Amino acid sequence: MRTLLLAALLLTSIAQAQTYVWIDENGQKHYSDQPPPPSVQHQQRRFGPNGAARTQPYRVREAARSHPVTLYTGDSCPLCDDARKLLKARGVPFTEKKVGSQEELDALTERFDGNGLVPSIEVGSAKFAGYIDERWHALLDDAGYPKELKGLQ
Repeated sequence: MRTLLLAALLLTSIAQAQTYVWIDENGQKHYSDQPPPPSVQHQQRRFGPNGAARTQPYRVREAARSHPVTLYTGDSCPLCDDARKLLKARGVPFTEKKVGSQEELDALTERFDGNGLVPSIEVGSAKFAGYIDERWHALLDDAGYPKELKGLQ
């Protein structure tokens, strides 16, 4: 009987759990049930099945599973803001990586075959350096992300 009660308590606490995800200044990704330090600018909160944040529509989840999106941005970059808005408007979940140091820029340049422009995007294995919204929409379409979220569930 005690085992059953303990199991019920554990399952209840798991269902209410929140997970915080953030990337520190060294580029290390952290997962925790505690909020990140105040110095962290970008974070995600994931809620359990009964939490306030519901999962995305099935088509978005499937596209994100098979073709995850990574956005590479820089500081004081109006095109980066436009790129971020495009992804958010389409409901595309993405990981954002800030390119601030020369070392990070060199790594980006190598990753994108000699083209170190920001913003840049990876959609699964497809890459595009720079921001041309038509090209970005085509990459997202090819990966199966819906053009709009209206009516999807």
